[in-house]
Amino acid sequence: MTRLACLLCVVLLTGCGDDSGPGSDGGGDGRVQGCAPGEELCGSICSNTMADARNCGGCGNACSGGAFCDMGACRTTCSSGLTACGASCVDVATDRAHCGRCDAPCASDETCRGGACGCPDGYTRCGGACLDPDTDRNNCGVCGRSCGSDQVCRGGTCTCPAGERETDCADGVDDDCDSMVDCADPDCEGATRPCVVMTCAGVETCQAGGTWGTCAGGALGAEICGDGIDQDCDGSDLRMPDMYEPNDTCAQCTLVTTDVDPMVTVRGRFDSVADGVDCYQFVTDDLGGLSAIEHIRVWLTGVPVGHDYDIYLYRGYDNCEARNDDPGGRSVALGNADEMIDWAESFWPSEDGGNWYVRVVRWRGHSCTDDYTLTFDGLR
Repeated sequence: MTRLACLLCVVLLTGCGDDSGPGSDGGGDGRVQGCAPGEELCGSICSNTMADARNCGGCGNACSGGAFCDMGACRTTCSSGLTACGASCVDVATDRAHCGRCDAPCASDETCRGGACGCPDGYTRCGGACLDPDTDRNNCGVCGRSCGSDQVCRGGTCTCPAGERETDCADGVDDDCDSMVDCADPDCEGATRPCVVMTCAGVETCQAGGTWGTCAGGALGAEICGDGIDQDCDGSDLRMPDMYEPNDTCAQCTLVTTDVDPMVTVRGRFDSVADGVDCYQFVTDDLGGLSAIEHIRVWLTGVPVGHDYDIYLYRGYDNCEARNDDPGGRSVALGNADEMIDWAESFWPSEDGGNWYVRVVRWRGHSCTDDYTLTFDGLR
């Protein structure tokens, strides 16, 4: 849902005239999740008790004898500047259910200003909906202009996410939109990829000049854990995976706990040059719903010396697969630094409950014994 979402059907039923803001979930003051500010839950509907003749001034207080509900009181005429629509006195200049005249409702994502329905300030109508062209990836800047799967819409322009680096140094894709691919990108210096030498697996390293070095390994000898080389030629490289492996893809993401909105810590390990991503998921319940701006926080600490890891936060499986992290949903500090994501709902009302995914991406270093620590603090 968007920050413009509201319950038009409720507005039509109650004849409410206050369109001053998004919905709210009050606590103990008569308002509940789904009712707009200035409305109260009367039975099963949200009522503007300042204008609803069935609940005038309070739930169950019905006006009789043809009286109007005017500013929360039953009167025989409407106050100056208000118009009688049914049994309610409303301001047709701003009332979404009676915009410009009685019984002329605006669409659910429109506002009423000066007696005319239209998109809110900063929004544009595209394909029958009011959208923000500054941030909408499918209508970036103008209606119908879609950003690429590796881009975001910022200020009405399709661009790569800020701080992004080449995410895979052997996939043939320009992951960070800088026109340099894989080893040719300086981001990949020191990265490795599998190769074959003689009959055993080897590994080659991206050099500073942007080319892959000589395939090394394959000679009979003592096995070295996780270096991607089958030194003893037994057909495999020694590994010591953590308890969450395999969790390299979004489809393999490990559910860290069955608790909702958890505060939980896990310990993971990149035990091989072939282990480039660890994926985790957790579940949130947007209890704040339509009233509070809540946060999801993720900390990555204890990064082993000489290693460099980044973290990315995704709303749902599809965004994880498409690498569409929300604004604020990444931490990409360079070097051996701790990482932290503090993602906040950018507007309300919004519903942000569900499954969230975190990818830990390894840029430098691996170890069969050294763990990192990842802490999740769910939506709250």
